[in-house]
Amino acid sequence: MRGRLVRWGLAAGAALLLAGAAVAASQGDSLISLSYLTKTFIPSLVAQGDGVYQEKMEQTYNDAINQMELPAGAVSGTLGSYSADMRQREFGRGDVIDLETGSSFLMLSGQAALTHSGAVIDVTAGQAVASGAALETGHRYLVGENTAAQITVRSGYAAGGIEGSYKRTASREEAAPFTDVTSSDWYSPAVDYAYFNGLFDGMGDGTFAPQGEMNRAMMMTVLFHLAGSPENERLGAKATFTDVPAAQWYSTFISWAADYGVSAGVGNGQFAPNQAVPRQQVVVLLYNFATNYMGMTLRERVDISSCSDYGQSAEWARDALSWASACGVISAGTSGALEPNRSATRAEVASMLMNFSQLYLG
Repeated sequence: MRGRLVRWGLAAGAALLLAGAAVAASQGDSLISLSYLTKTFIPSLVAQGDGVYQEKMEQTYNDAINQMELPAGAVSGTLGSYSADMRQREFGRGDVIDLETGSSFLMLSGQAALTHSGAVIDVTAGQAVASGAALETGHRYLVGENTAAQITVRSGYAAGGIEGSYKRTASREEAAPFTDVTSSDWYSPAVDYAYFNGLFDGMGDGTFAPQGEMNRAMMMTVLFHLAGSPENERLGAKATFTDVPAAQWYSTFISWAADYGVSAGVGNGQFAPNQAVPRQQVVVLLYNFATNYMGMTLRERVDISSCSDYGQSAEWARDALSWASACGVISAGTSGALEPNRSATRAEVASMLMNFSQLYLG
């Protein structure tokens, strides 16, 4: 107990020292030096253990910053704008936020990268941040002495707080507003395509969940949107399944898919609406959509028997897999595997839909 109290006292004293330095900076003294932060202050706190120092340091530092008086003439900021608090601001993919010495940024959601010419401190983690690093959600970053920092938003949506002088350069890039899809993700164009063409949305919490599974009920709604959302067809559909109650949100979409030959269910009068959709089944559904609903003749074929997992594919899916591989709706990948029985991710479904639409729907 006595050891814990000692650590509390040391942590509180160190935090007060940092607060005093921050206040002094507001009164015209130089900003607390980076060398002191990285070589003396932070290591001494880390040595105390228990994580107690971190809570006290950040709390006291934030309180001191919030009480600082702005220096004369700083209202507009050297970079053109000035923020006196950390209220939330929203950003889009490609937006750039420039910060200068003494300014800080709080990452609230989304993904962004930081570059700088000197040193930036992650106040929350108590450590210096390398140029080019990704920002951590919930962490606050302070720009050090003689440093120019730049934050580039990589996700379709991000939110953060800014305190101090800054400049925001808005991007003209159009991107789906998800916090978990970035410009460097291979599926980013497909997610944008699916979103802006109304094929399917995110998960309702600002995320797209690209690695999440797509179930059969969701797949029917996507194909319905791919058809142009023909409401008269959906509302007039009659097909029923024993495991699809009439009152469910997906009921009429499943009836529509069955009536128009897009899906025939899984047998024995059942549809299995909550069952994850394997990759080979997505391909068959797209093939059925094109031939039975759109009335197309799909002639493209390629020999897929050399694929390493060809034997794992179902007999009823092989012709559709041959077509999809020939026209580029799917790819066997670098290993030459089709992975026919693996559940398709939401990112993969978005990619297949984009490839199909660009090939056949214009």
